[in-house]
Parts: sequence; C-alpha cells; structure tokens
Amino acid sequence: MRAWAAAAHAEAGRAATAASGERARAAAEVDALKAVLSSREPGAAAPILDQVGVPAGLEAALGAALGEALESPSDEASPRHWRNLPPLDTPAPLPEGAVPLSRLVEAPAALSRALAQIGLLPRGTDGAPLQAALKPGQSLVTEEGALWRWDGHTTRAGAPTPGAVRLAQRNALRAAESRLDKAEAEAATTDAARAEAARQEEEARRTEAA
Repeated sequence: MRAWAAAAHAEAGRAATAASGERARAAAEVDALKAVLSSREPGAAAPILDQVGVPAGLEAALGAALGEALESPSDEASPRHWRNLPPLDTPAPLPEGAVPLSRLVEAPAALSRALAQIGLLPRGTDGAPLQAALKPGQSLVTEEGALWRWDGHTTRAGAPTPGAVRLAQRNALRAAESRLDKAEAEAATTDAARAEAARQEEEARRTEAA
C-alpha cells in the first residue's frame, strides 16, 4: 500500500511540475506581449487600434487599408487624432462581392466612415479590374494585405505595416491570456492532486508502521 501511495505521489509531483512549467511559460509570453504593446512615447495617447477588435486573419487587411492612421488616437486633444463624425447620408456602394470591414471589425464610432468604405474581397479575387470604378474614399483589400485604393494607390500582398503587426500582437496576447488561464487552472488542479497524494502516502506510512 505504501509503495503504491509513494508511486502515486511521485506521479502527481511530476504532473504538478509540468503544469507549473507551462503556467510559467504562458505567463512569460503574456508579460512579453504586454510590454511590447505598452511601449510608446511618454505621455502619448493610446492609438485607436488598441480599441479595435479584428478577427484573426484580417490584421493585414485592416493594416493595409488604414496604415499609419491606425496609430492616431481618438483623443481629440492630441495633435493627430480621429474625430467622431456621423455616418454619411448616402454612402456609395462597394463593388459587388466586397464585404465592408465595418461588418467584420469591432471598432470605435470614429472609424465607422472609414471601415464602411473599405471592402474585403473574396479569396483569390484581384481588385485591379475593380479599382477604376471605386468612388472617392473607397478601397478594396484582401486577407493577405493587398490594397487597391480609389485614387490609384496600390499595395501588393505581403507588404508589412506597423498597424497589422500590432493587431496581430494584440490577437496573440488574447490567445496567450487564454492559455495562461487554462495553465493556471491545470496547475491548481495538479497542486491539489499532489497534496492529496502526499497525504495518502503519509497515511499509508503510518498505517504500515502501526
């Protein structure tokens, strides 16, 4: 009985150690991502992209469409900022098949006008043939980050933007925080199991010595 209890205690200890290691790795990843995302000039307002929720896989599309404007804050006291304007009375429709990013992205109202005029194209679609028909202020993007703007400005897929990188980092932080929550729960469970195994081993030792 004591040998069995000792073996169970040792196994529980190994599981607890592994869970503790996973928790430490997850915590380190969360801390590192938070440090990167919080780095900005002293006193600078947080960029508006910190208020944006973008589905994983659309970071490059949004980053290509709005570029460095994503770094501007919503604080109107800042030298460069986003103002909250009412929706356009009669916004021009996007080309058929393009889905407005306003339907896909969670964002402050200040971005409503911009997102409503940015169309996400289906995978494999080339926006070049549609570009000339775009109305002022409109643009088309792909998940890979290709951009076709109404004024002729074009960006090929794969060109990295700071906004896309930051959005990807924020999504990575959410995923890391989720892993940390699971790791903490697993560590608590294995710690409790180790404590119970230790108690059972001690009880078996006493029973054997009696």
